[in-house]
Amino acid sequence: MTSALEPALATSLVPSFSKLTGIYNENLPHHSARFQLLVDKFVSTYGAQPSFIVRAPGRVNIIGEHIDYCGFPVFPMAIVPDFLIAVRATDKHRIQLANTSSKYAAREFSCMPGTRVTIHNAEHDWSNYFKCGFKGAIEAIGCSEPRGMQCLMDGSVPSSAGLSSSSAFVCCAVLATMKVNGKLLSKRDVVATAVASERYIGTNGGGMDQTTSIMSQSQSAVFIEFDPVLQITP
Repeated sequence: MTSALEPALATSLVPSFSKLTGIYNENLPHHSARFQLLVDKFVSTYGAQPSFIVRAPGRVNIIGEHIDYCGFPVFPMAIVPDFLIAVRATDKHRIQLANTSSKYAAREFSCMPGTRVTIHNAEHDWSNYFKCGFKGAIEAIGCSEPRGMQCLMDGSVPSSAGLSSSSAFVCCAVLATMKVNGKLLSKRDVVATAVASERYIGTNGGGMDQTTSIMSQSQSAVFIEFDPVLQITP
């Protein structure tokens, strides 16, 4: 019975929700207030409402540390702390990035047709995580004329805590870029794109973090197998 669900889980699309009850099981007032603050900050930053918000959770690993990039199975689970990006499409051929935390200065870069997105790893700038997700997504969907975006980030996953805050950020960047440009890929393809995207910033991971963030189910850990093909067992 479980094995019959695995292909559908991997090939289905990332779900969309109109209510937070589809995402969070408890503490809804807290989450509702956070989302409203994100929207309010977006309006004060860009002068308009966001069109949508993308979300990707962090993860904890129960069994299997640092073996996913060798092709061995792992047993992680998604956590409530997550990364959010409020997004609005524009026609300015510019990607504008802001963060709810004052620690991270606003950034922007060109997305003019024919423009190559440059990522300077030596600078360790926070915007590199969005850039790599944007670059990977555009390549994955074959988009030669990407739309501009106004983005506001907010993360509740502690950084440098081993909870995959950076992978959640990249997954959000991939999802935001795909949606703005009218392309919806399967969960499996989104995971593959996010894994490949992180290599642009020098992270050669095996896919556990991204798979957990994109494919986890509520109230369940996931057993992830990578060889010979990606399989997910809740």
